[in-house]
Amino acid sequence: MEAYWIWWLAAVVLVIAEMNSGTFYLIAVAFGLATAGLAAYLGIAWIGQAVIAALLCTVSVGWIYFWRRKQPQLHGQGNLVYDIGQEVHVTQWLDERHARVNYRGADWDAELADKIATDMGRQVWRIRLISGSRLIIE
Repeated sequence: MEAYWIWWLAAVVLVIAEMNSGTFYLIAVAFGLATAGLAAYLGIAWIGQAVIAALLCTVSVGWIYFWRRKQPQLHGQGNLVYDIGQEVHVTQWLDERHARVNYRGADWDAELADKIATDMGRQVWRIRLISGSRLIIE
């Protein structure tokens, strides 16, 4: 098998793996490998292919790393952004501002958001923020 097919096959495998991770890092590495495959197709020696792959993988992964650091994250917890706005059910009021709520099959500590009036008769609330392991509800 020609060297360029090996490079391109490795790039395709990484693209498929990226579909499960969603981080873009594997896409960056696949770009470097695919470019090394192009270099192999053009007849560049093995050492040149390896240098091209190493340089492009390093530069593209570094670029994605710094790009992601600049992106805003919701309260430093970007993976919890899908929880914002979801409904929770109060199971027990601890005091006027704090309650135990059921969300995703587990009990959570919850606190009323600022300027939200207490309504102990209300059972369904919405998640406004997440602070550590505590849900801020409104």
